[in-house]
This record gives sequence, C-alpha cells and structure tokens, in this order.
Amino acid sequence: MKTPLVSIAILSWNGREDTLECLKSLRGVDYPNYHTILVDNGSTDGTIPAVREGFPEVEILETGENLGCAGGNNAGIRRSLEIGADAVLLLNNDTTLDPAFLSILVENLYSSSDIGATNPTIYYYDEPDVVWSAGGSIDERTGIAYQRHLNEADRGQFKNNEDVDYGISAAMLVRREAIETAGLMDQDFFIYYDETEWCCRARDAGYRILYVPQARIWHKVSKVMNKNSAGQLYYFCRNRLLFMKKRGAGTASLFRIAAADFGRMSLAMALRGEGKQSKAVLRAVSDFYWGRFGRVQI
Repeated sequence: MKTPLVSIAILSWNGREDTLECLKSLRGVDYPNYHTILVDNGSTDGTIPAVREGFPEVEILETGENLGCAGGNNAGIRRSLEIGADAVLLLNNDTTLDPAFLSILVENLYSSSDIGATNPTIYYYDEPDVVWSAGGSIDERTGIAYQRHLNEADRGQFKNNEDVDYGISAAMLVRREAIETAGLMDQDFFIYYDETEWCCRARDAGYRILYVPQARIWHKVSKVMNKNSAGQLYYFCRNRLLFMKKRGAGTASLFRIAAADFGRMSLAMALRGEGKQSKAVLRAVSDFYWGRFGRVQI
C-alpha cells in the first residue's frame, strides 16, 4: 500500500481564522492521497461559510452542537471509515503543518503491522522551537497523564522514533484496523483523557503508539494559559478518576485519589481564595461518584 487514503478530520468549534490558516497550511502538504473533512462542533462565528468559500475541496460535517473532542472526533472517524479511508488523521484546527509531516507519519504507520497510531512532534506556534508534546506518558499508579518533553527547547535531541503510552489527538494518525479493533473514543470523557484511554485500549489489543520526531506541526496553545480554570480543573479531575476506573482501579485507589489528591487540592484553593476552582474540583469528584459524565456546565 504505497499511498493509503488518509482522511484528515479537522475538529473545529469557532476559531474561524485559526481554521482558515490550518486549511491553507494543509494545502502545502506533500502527501498525494488525502481527503479533508472539517468536523464543525456547532460554530457560530462564520466558520462554515468562510470554509465553503475559500476551500471548496473540503467536506464539511456539521454536528449541530458542541460534542467535545471525543464526540467530534468520533463523528470524523465514522465519516472517514464510510468513505473507505485506510487511516484517519485527527487534527486540531489551531495547528499549522510542516509540508512533509503527513508523508512521514504515513510511512512510519505502515512500517509495521502492529503500529496503531503515529504522533508528530508538536511545537508551540508562538515559540516554534519549543516542544509542546512529544507523545504522552501515563503514571499507571496515579492515572496522571502528561506530555513528554513539555516546554523543552529542540536542540536536535529528538532523533529516534519511540513507543509512547498515548498519542496526542491534536495531531494523531490512526490506522483503520486499530479503530475497528479498539472502537471509537469514549464520549463520557467529552474532553481530556479521551485519546489517552483510547490509546490504552489500542495497546491492550496489541497495537503500538509511535512518536515520530521528524514529523512536525505547530499548535496555537500558550505556555501561560490558565491551567487552573474551573472548567479545565473539573474535566481533568473527573476524567482522571474515570480513566482509572476504566483501567481497573479498585475502590481504595479511587478513594485515595479523590480524598488525598483532590481533597488537598480543593482545600488549598479555598485557602488561596480560589472558591470557584475549589468548588469545581469538589463537583468533579461528586459527579464521578454519581455517574455524571459527558458535557457539563461549569
């Protein structure tokens, strides 16, 4: 299979100018056999008419509402499989791309039948030589998932492919057979930990997740973004517990995380006067135990 059909599922929720820049960048990619689907999660900023006018070659899939990363990516995956794609590239709309990145990811994906997904080096858009992600690692005891080499300057040290615990869905190329074996993303997560849990299922099925350093993209994420926003805290805390439960953690382990980690976190925030954040953490734990998953209003 010299040139597998790659379906590129770009997930968007508003961010019109980012989406247009991403699509312009995509036109420069040197891989010869791909189809682009814009999966729009209910944008209200004119994204759809702008894409129709400027990029008529792009298929637009309107979900009609914000389904989150998990739901939006699933919509793109389903459509990609319908059109007969051999692989699906999950891609965020706030990225720009090196022309060779897709060819490199495809070549490595099909270098071995046990590779289920490939992940590029993802740099900061505003600091193009500083790494945002080089694949992901998981602390199996605590459920903490983190991006490898976060905020590390690239001095030429990233040379060799490496197996990683999970790929980052901001740009992850997934083999069709891995999707058919492991299934779709779990929409209970809505956002955060969805690709982490999917990659674990793929690895359980015998597939490897491969970080490919020579494939490069840039992501419009800030090093100083507010990681302690109430919404982010809620999803990270609730979904970490959900991830651990799905990975087989027992009642005692889950209670330890909920009480020790999140209890201390909530108390410290309350003492600092961060009442909204403290309540978000407590609500995350409560919703986990009450089985409230998917999208919530924070």
